[in-house]
Amino acid sequence: MRILVAEDDPVPRRMLQAILQKWDYEVVVAADGNEAWRILQGDDAPAIAILDWLMPEMDGVEVCRRMRQRPDAPYVYVILLTSKDRKEDIIEGMEAGADDYLIKPFESHRLQVRLRAGRRILDLQAALLASVQQVAQARERENEIGARIQQTLLLGRPPHSLDGVEIAALTIPSQQIDGDFYDFFQHSSCCMDVVVGDVMGKGVPAALFGAAVKSHFLRALGRLTSPGRGIPEPEEIVAHVHSEVTGEFIGLDMFMTLCYARFDQAHGKVTFVDAGHTKTIHLVQATGELRTLEGDSLPLGISEREVYRQVAAPCAAGDLFCFYSDGITEARREDGEMFGFDRLAAAVRRNAHLDLDAFVESLRRAVTEFSGGDTFADDLTCVAVRIKPASPYHPITSSPHQEAAPLAAASMETRSALSELPAIRAFVRAFCLNSPPAPLDSGRLIELELAVNEAASNIMRHAYDGLPDMPIRIEAEAYPDRTVIRLYNTGKSFDPAAAP
Repeated sequence: MRILVAEDDPVPRRMLQAILQKWDYEVVVAADGNEAWRILQGDDAPAIAILDWLMPEMDGVEVCRRMRQRPDAPYVYVILLTSKDRKEDIIEGMEAGADDYLIKPFESHRLQVRLRAGRRILDLQAALLASVQQVAQARERENEIGARIQQTLLLGRPPHSLDGVEIAALTIPSQQIDGDFYDFFQHSSCCMDVVVGDVMGKGVPAALFGAAVKSHFLRALGRLTSPGRGIPEPEEIVAHVHSEVTGEFIGLDMFMTLCYARFDQAHGKVTFVDAGHTKTIHLVQATGELRTLEGDSLPLGISEREVYRQVAAPCAAGDLFCFYSDGITEARREDGEMFGFDRLAAAVRRNAHLDLDAFVESLRRAVTEFSGGDTFADDLTCVAVRIKPASPYHPITSSPHQEAAPLAAASMETRSALSELPAIRAFVRAFCLNSPPAPLDSGRLIELELAVNEAASNIMRHAYDGLPDMPIRIEAEAYPDRTVIRLYNTGKSFDPAAAP
């Protein structure tokens, strides 16, 4: 074991060095406080320091005080060597952080007793540190196991056999095991349910309860589905699970928020039950409008008398839905400010043109950059759903009318080059002049040509960023009371009000 002897008087310094070397200690010496402080800051600092109280440059008490102000440095056992024997002086040395003291002149056996005491304390500290490290490693292993349990029990796998829906999901576990969960139930190639929940609580109990509730949804679907009856409505499923678990929730003083949503492409709608969950973001592709899906039902576990009611909203090709946990909106930066809904909504709008895996990653990156770290107090969960168009094109507009068939129809495929605009205008003019009913008058025909020209040029400039060889499809339909022109593209979405 290495020992530092800091003494400005060479006679006692050499005497101490000789005694300690005789006892098989490795001795490092310093002639003043500055030299002692430099040695103690080194990578191979001695485990024990014998410091003379009075030394030039810096006294032993000040050296000790500076050492104790470095909490991350290895602990050094300090013995103050002094000719002072007043109680007040001894108290001053102890308050500075000294472990023991020797009054000069001293006998060698007194020094030996103090060194043995120091070694015992250092051994105990080393054993305690090793124990703490073992506990920390055990907790780290438990967290890793907990994260795997979360992945296995709480997080469902998005289906990949749906014709018209694209799905991506992301969960960033917090430092603790939490109760965030999501799952997917596919009923047909055009109908799918998404359930996203969050148990209000931490640790293994919350995770286990989340897993139990998740399994109740699967059982509810099995019990409520029967031949000839069809698929049960979302409100029926949530009500069934509510009746099964709410009593247990109340008994454990826990509750759960959730959103249960059904995407029905055959009828162009999403039907959902909102049980106190964060409001789902719905970005309407056709208009660029950002809506929220929210209901007024209480979370599961609040009241056994709660009645859950579903709400329906239209959805169309290209629409994007973002389900998320409050771990995202309540992520905080160092000054305490939360990420909040407005920042999330802005990030959704800004990155909606990305493919869904990149989209959910962009949300993770936005929260991480805002909070300044990769660790969070709560799980960050995001499930994104995009309705895919029936063709490889995203519609810019869609007609609210649902007639069976137009009187006449035509279409053209073109490139996203501005040089194609005359051909697009010519297509519109030819269709309007040659299709029933009676042709538009010249003034209305010019207005329609200009409108389609404007829409097409906006697609070229903003959806495709000026790339000249991207596809644009134009469809024309004639009805008894109107003419409809639709433009489709595969480019990114943009806000017409904000684009030049």
